[in-house]
Amino acid sequence: MLLHRRLIFCFLILISLIRISAQEFVYKAEFFGFFDNREYFNPLVNDQTIFGSRISGELGYSFNPHSRIMAGADYMYEFGSKGEWVAPDLIAYYQGKYKKLGISLGAFPRLNKVVMPMAMLSDTITYYRPVMEGILIEYHSGGFRHNIWIDWIARQSLQKRETFLLGFSGFFKKGLFIYQHHFVMTHLAHSLKSNVDESIRDNGAYSVLPGLDLSGTFHLDSLTFSMGILGSYDRIRGAYAYYPVGLISELEAQYKGFGLHGTFYTGDEQVITSGDGFYRSNIYARADAFYQVTNSHLNGRLQFSVHYIPGIIDLSMALVVRASIDGFFKGHQSR
Repeated sequence: MLLHRRLIFCFLILISLIRISAQEFVYKAEFFGFFDNREYFNPLVNDQTIFGSRISGELGYSFNPHSRIMAGADYMYEFGSKGEWVAPDLIAYYQGKYKKLGISLGAFPRLNKVVMPMAMLSDTITYYRPVMEGILIEYHSGGFRHNIWIDWIARQSLQKRETFLLGFSGFFKKGLFIYQHHFVMTHLAHSLKSNVDESIRDNGAYSVLPGLDLSGTFHLDSLTFSMGILGSYDRIRGAYAYYPVGLISELEAQYKGFGLHGTFYTGDEQVITSGDGFYRSNIYARADAFYQVTNSHLNGRLQFSVHYIPGIIDLSMALVVRASIDGFFKGHQSR
């Protein structure tokens, strides 16, 4: 009885704290259009054209400037697929912040939450899996930030094997020096079928990239260079294990919306199931030339890319446009 009274008392205190805080009903809406033409003629990556759009909407309640709950849906229509019904991605999450810690829990948009090299997390994930289902915890302090997250891909059933992604990233900047490290792991476990021989597979990758931020020193808006280690592991328990490692470097320069990004990898042939297949080559070079427009509601990017692996040069081109609004009800202007 005493425990029940204490719980009721704590609940009333919580309600009172919520009532005196700044409370608002909030909304978010977004359109994402993409045209990604990949003219590949190599055995590592499939050539394809990804052409479509996504639209998402969220409604929620903000308890205070640092805590809210949101619910909604994200739907993709891939052009030319009329009659091929694809269920929308459901959105339902809590997002909160306390001092230097932040948390997202539930099914929440991936955008700007997880940023990794494409060797470890392919760019197609933004087209086909824009919603993370799990938890992300992040820490920010001055020039240092770090996160850790889990993204549940498939719940164990008779039809599906239990599958999830787990990862973390760290970033640091002090003066000209920059540093980042990343880790991602795909875990593929058993289904509920007892008469099928299924081996547990662990596949992961890591990178450590120190570098320099020379922005402003050459009359450019930004100029960064980094070089470090890219490694991975692919293990089928009790049967097979492979631990490749290599060197990777990146260079990016931007000026008034125009930019150039270059990547070079050399080393063992990587096996990273969540990453870009080009890194299965022991030498891979990529150059991206792009023009980008960004403001508070619109982000657009036109990009031409050249890919090189020994004996083969491939091309790709992408145009993506993202438009969004978010704000408060009760007549408040959108942010």
